[in-house]
Amino acid sequence: MWICTTKAPTRMLCCQTSIGRVACWASAGPYRMTMGLEPMNPADWMEIDSLYEEEMELRREILEDKRHLVIACQPCAKEACAEMLQMLADFLPKEYPEHFQKQGNILTALKTNETFEIEGGAMDPLEACARIVQEDLCIMQDVEGTLKFTAGAVLFPQRWSLLEKIGADMKAIHSPVPKFHKEVSKPVDAFMQRLSPPKPFWRANWAITDHPQLFQPLTEEDITSMTAGQKKRDAFQEVTPENAGQTLFTRCERETLVRFPKTQAILFTIRTYIRNLAWYAARPNECATLADALRNLPEDLTNYKTMAHIKDQAQEYLDSAIKT
Repeated sequence: MWICTTKAPTRMLCCQTSIGRVACWASAGPYRMTMGLEPMNPADWMEIDSLYEEEMELRREILEDKRHLVIACQPCAKEACAEMLQMLADFLPKEYPEHFQKQGNILTALKTNETFEIEGGAMDPLEACARIVQEDLCIMQDVEGTLKFTAGAVLFPQRWSLLEKIGADMKAIHSPVPKFHKEVSKPVDAFMQRLSPPKPFWRANWAITDHPQLFQPLTEEDITSMTAGQKKRDAFQEVTPENAGQTLFTRCERETLVRFPKTQAILFTIRTYIRNLAWYAARPNECATLADALRNLPEDLTNYKTMAHIKDQAQEYLDSAIKT
């Protein structure tokens, strides 16, 4: 989650969104892990874009087939999930009236013709939220003085498992992340304590992957195997420097942090954007920035991001594209 490369001035790249931001950044120069947080306009909390209908259809399929893997809620988080649904029902019709309509206790998604009861409905509020927005949703709450991951709807995971993380505190959630505990654990804890309802924040994360699929879960055992440099068996296609433009993809995440006013829970959202490397080859500045960020990514972070088996091909492709 908290992986970012920064060196002032930060150079933005990748996946322009409809709210005028980009979904990811990478920076030229030596790698340094930071939180990478920026204040967010509350109107930018959720993004509904041209991929809405396509991605919501995929989310419905995943919920039908794999609900037990992508939805988890501890009893203490029920009230926070209900508050999240109420907040979405207030936010979406205001910011995206062409997509959502609220009438009394009913929220209607106009593009999919689905209706959701806002209070007292038969559908679990967490699942309802997962069927309304493209973002994945992670709720953190103070449990006996410790911030813990108490509820999640994670349908588009980037090679991690919701079921392994649910109920964990920040230290346990990030235990596999190299450098996290040494470099940013204390600042993250301090930020979470200070986060207040009127002041949301956003950040970004990135990786290069060998498959365009949005649903990419991995267990800790899988990640351990990947950190040993083993190739992922279900790669989209055999990767070479020559075909990397079409077989490798940036997977960028726009992440937001908002504290709820009533329950004081913290919602961490993850919106995922995917582009193939050929997109960068046609944009020299972005291509050079990504190539430099990849070159400077430490080995332990490369392994953690499960990129060891494709980094060389990606690097060669990007460097070659810059020269042409």
